[in-house]
Amino acid sequence: MFLGPLRTLLFGAALWLPLAFFIWFYLSALLVAPVRWIAEKVLVGWMPEVFTGSEQAGYEINFLTTLPVDKAFLPPGVDPSEVAPLMFSVNPMIYGYSFPVLIGLVMATPLRMRQRAFQFAVSLACLWPMQAFGVVFDALKTLRFNVGPLGTQAVEAAGLSANLIAFCYQAGYLIFPAVMPIVIWVALNRAFIERLVTVDDDRLAEVVTGEDQEQAAKQSSAKATEEAEVKAMAEDQARDQAGEEHKS
Repeated sequence: MFLGPLRTLLFGAALWLPLAFFIWFYLSALLVAPVRWIAEKVLVGWMPEVFTGSEQAGYEINFLTTLPVDKAFLPPGVDPSEVAPLMFSVNPMIYGYSFPVLIGLVMATPLRMRQRAFQFAVSLACLWPMQAFGVVFDALKTLRFNVGPLGTQAVEAAGLSANLIAFCYQAGYLIFPAVMPIVIWVALNRAFIERLVTVDDDRLAEVVTGEDQEQAAKQSSAKATEEAEVKAMAEDQARDQAGEEHKS
């Protein structure tokens, strides 16, 4: 606590990061499953003439298409019609590093266990679609730039420009995973942050758990009772003094 409240919070979050990254990577196959499902529904529903489904191999997602493999990628003499339709992989982990960052922030925040569980559940519900956004535009980027003329034609037929795909890909890779954990944490812990930026001592006030509110209420009640007692004593003294003056 000698670092001050804000530095203590950031230091605690940094200490939680190694364990958070280990848990995130250890559970990667489980955490990626909803992302694969969302991305598959979007791509198959959006471009059913191109995408037919997806498979998960560990934490990687393999997208299945109807497109034939480009002749340039085949050995000489191989007939493209005899080769299975094109399939390519996407690594969703590069769009999901927001999970361990958010775990570190939540664990460093003074919360009760059920509050942490609630924040983790809300965070997953928000971060899975964000991660799926990155996966979708990674797949479209591969389709547009890496699989040959048929892929380019399919993307252009869907009305997607190369600049739009590049922008969304960069946003899903560089911006959203870094910004979203902060936004979610601030939204879920607004009262604590307001207290944190105005605190003038060297402790992290547990305002989120309600302990500060309860203590403040008790202190306010005690102070009010004390003031009432002082006021009553003053009134009694005033009445006694008035009675003595009347007698004299």
